Amino acid sequence: MQSIGMVANTQREAAVHCARLMRETLARHGVRVRFAPLLAEALGLPDERAEEVSLGEEDLVIALGGDGTLLSANRVASPHGTPILGVHVGGPASFGFLTETIPGGACEALEAILEGRYRIEERLMVRGDVLRNGVLVGQFHGLNELVIRAQTRMLKMRVTVRDTYIATYAADGIIVATPTGSTAYNLAAGGPLVHPSVQTILITPICPHTLNVRSLLTGVDDPVLIELTEESRDLIQLTVDGQIGMRIEPGDQILFQRSEHRGRFISLDGAGFYQKVQTRLRLGERFGQ
Repeated sequence: MQSIGMVANTQREAAVHCARLMRETLARHGVRVRFAPLLAEALGLPDERAEEVSLGEEDLVIALGGDGTLLSANRVASPHGTPILGVHVGGPASFGFLTETIPGGACEALEAILEGRYRIEERLMVRGDVLRNGVLVGQFHGLNELVIRAQTRMLKMRVTVRDTYIATYAADGIIVATPTGSTAYNLAAGGPLVHPSVQTILITPICPHTLNVRSLLTGVDDPVLIELTEESRDLIQLTVDGQIGMRIEPGDQILFQRSEHRGRFISLDGAGFYQKVQTRLRLGERFGQ
């Protein structure tokens, strides 16, 4: 690796301090580092600044922060197939499901990567095409999920999978998630936990107005079409990984399918999915234990 991009949650002092130490380690190996604008400013290194969108063209992207920071990094890295090393510098409410190491092990992780002692884990992503009167007006790629949600009123959404009508949901919204995103909003909405290696797309209604709705796991190559009925008269948003998105209108159709992009993450044989489920979600533990 000759050149590495770095992004960080600069509101966390530990992330900025870790970035400085990692830069020193990389400099000793003759590896160039380019920083996202806010991080370059926090480090006092304006000459090493690069626009965040261009960091995905480097050999590796390092993301220092919580899962939100890593999701932002993935948006610039995944179109180029660039791998990401996640360093968990999140707060007490951050689970860090996507991150691989912590600040105390960050420089050691770098040494392992530069020596080739790592593997790359690929993650499925989901694409959403927004169609208005048959015309494509927006396209988004999500690592965790794409969400349709109204601001105040219930939505009515007609769902079709592989040209087969499934149901018209009356709900606050709907989550279309990947297995990676099963531990995020999908989990909070009552959806299942799914191992990242499982090839499926999850459909989870948000607060459905019925007692008999459960999440639906579809085939990864089965296109999912969701149409907002004309009765949906509210401010409606399509959001991507909880960070970006667009306003959508009654009558719009959103076609969800496997994305051509893949999330690619450095793995150093640390904690696996099941270990993270147990240690970070405390799955199965009783209160007070």
